[in-house]
Amino acid sequence: MLSQATLKWFTTLAMASLLAACGGGGGESENPSTPLSGEQLFSQADSAGNQFSCSTCHATSENGQGLDEQGLHRPAHSLLNATHRNAFYNGSFSEVIDAVNNCRVDWMDASPYASDSAQWLSLEEYLVSLSDNGDAPEITFNQVAAISYFSAADPNEGHDLFNQTCATCHGQNAAGSNLARTLVASGLSAQQVASKVRSSGPTSSSYFSNLSGGNMPFWSEQRLSDAELADIATYLESINTAQSYTCNASDHPKVGQVAMLSTLSHGVSGRVEILDNCTIEVSEFNYDGGGPDVLFYGAPSSNYNQGGFAIGDTINGPIYNNDTLQLSLDNAEQLDQLAGISVWCRDFSVSFGDGLFN
Repeated sequence: MLSQATLKWFTTLAMASLLAACGGGGGESENPSTPLSGEQLFSQADSAGNQFSCSTCHATSENGQGLDEQGLHRPAHSLLNATHRNAFYNGSFSEVIDAVNNCRVDWMDASPYASDSAQWLSLEEYLVSLSDNGDAPEITFNQVAAISYFSAADPNEGHDLFNQTCATCHGQNAAGSNLARTLVASGLSAQQVASKVRSSGPTSSSYFSNLSGGNMPFWSEQRLSDAELADIATYLESINTAQSYTCNASDHPKVGQVAMLSTLSHGVSGRVEILDNCTIEVSEFNYDGGGPDVLFYGAPSSNYNQGGFAIGDTINGPIYNNDTLQLSLDNAEQLDQLAGISVWCRDFSVSFGDGLFN
């Protein structure tokens, strides 16, 4: 009979072997991690936070109409010359790191930077580089009460405004993105939209009061006027009725979106495109076939453990080398929940490679 110690050793070895087959269980890249540059820290979400980054809300520069190089008007002010300002958050902070850390805690669900950390020093260097030596006046932004009048609003104008503002997270034509859900067929009234826009944010905020919850940043009156909000809210109300999608059509707003699979383990890579309401094509697909229970998984966010669902059959065994395959959804409504796709090891809840649709 085997001793307790021997049994424990065999069990540990077996588990280690299974985890190795599934890529290690940690979802880490096969390549050794390297420190992120300041620009990467600005533009990428913190792995320990939510899906937002600095660039979600802040542009690095804007034109005279308040639009960045992508034609978007973001919820927070541009950071051009920001490090030259004397104060931040309506005069509450005198150091830029305090403003950054407030954003990280309130809006990004991330920990504050230490002033001597390598990450902060890299990000600070990048922020300093965002300078044209122009004026750097203090920025004012006020949280104001939601409007309750919409009789003069123009939903057509609201559609155009939405695609310059709210589309930053909710996607063009309210189709949704990896940052926020679709607002098509949301059932929201214009009043509900207006209230959310003016009050959204974490109730735990140490700086803002009267926030109603959630990570969506509220829009100040300086970034979105009441008249503009009325138009946007009326547009969203006009598309709030339930729509029915079928598998033999291509009318879902997510049709045409593309996700690029990252390489996390087992050589996974590829391009994934939504071809129609129920068909997804994976092209240039690579995978070494080494996992025990692997299949494509969809999810409403980048967290495939929450709301994740299987797409197609398992792909155990075969080696894929620059191949093309098609996946079928069970029904067209699954597209509403499809923000990201993963080559997923189901036994150990590990992603071999994944991407978010844009």
